[in-house]
Amino acid sequence: MSVVRILVPATTANLGPGFDALGVALSLYDRFEAEEADRAVVEGCPPELAGPDNLFLRAYRRGLEELGLPFAGLRVRFAADIPVARGLGSSAACIVGGLMAASHIASCPAAPGGAADRRWGALGRDRILDLAAELEGHPDNVAPALLGGFAASVAEGGRVSSVRSPVGGTLSFHALVPPFELRTSEARAALPAAVSFRDAVFNAGRAALVAAAFASADYGALASLADRLHEPYRAPLVPGWEELRRAALEAGALAVFLSGAGPTIMALTLGKAPGFGAAIDPILTSRPGGAWRRLELAADDEGARVVDSRDASIKRG
Repeated sequence: MSVVRILVPATTANLGPGFDALGVALSLYDRFEAEEADRAVVEGCPPELAGPDNLFLRAYRRGLEELGLPFAGLRVRFAADIPVARGLGSSAACIVGGLMAASHIASCPAAPGGAADRRWGALGRDRILDLAAELEGHPDNVAPALLGGFAASVAEGGRVSSVRSPVGGTLSFHALVPPFELRTSEARAALPAAVSFRDAVFNAGRAALVAAAFASADYGALASLADRLHEPYRAPLVPGWEELRRAALEAGALAVFLSGAGPTIMALTLGKAPGFGAAIDPILTSRPGGAWRRLELAADDEGARVVDSRDASIKRG
């Protein structure tokens, strides 16, 4: 039986104005152990997510289909630290993990027609990215989850074009995670059918500035980060958005934005900024609807990878 162990990072997407296009991989991980079996078995995740529609299983099947291989079964074990339905790329992690598992199990010597690619397996990097965007519906989370670092991506005609840059260690990502969920479908339903030309121009310039800031490591430019395409419409779905955004800026954040579709609020600081935590943590813990938590994260520049069973990174923590 072939066994593969995969580590996939969380992601923060949109980065304000880069709707469905920009994202960064973060130092928070889902870990998966997958092995061929005679039926589908999902362990380590809530029962309601462990059925045949489990995203990891769906992605695994899609990867085998792409390779012309049948699906007989799979046993997958989850050790998931990425919060579900919080805008930190939990679905992208499952999709990338499932495709990576199919790609590597298919490339093992025992697999029919198996072809070796030490990093990406039988599918190859570009096809994994294409299929991941197909399953997710957009590339902003799956590209950094797969490739690591900062990624600017577009999908067209079933293909993804993506440019990545490493993210310097001087930038810290503070994920302000609420005690409630927000499904992406609900957040998408809040968006308008059309936006004004003025708002489109506003976002185009700022999205370009954000991309240039990451490409050049000139992170001070992120102070101009702002959005008019999605955050104004999603903000009512995130109780406390305006108060916490203002509080984070007053505490010294360089920029604040909704992480993906929300409800997590992401605050960026230059360096560790211990004063930021000291200022914002009491505000988070005293929220009237329940305490929020702050996860201080760094960028992950490696992206999804297969890990050895002896690698400590496969352990949850």
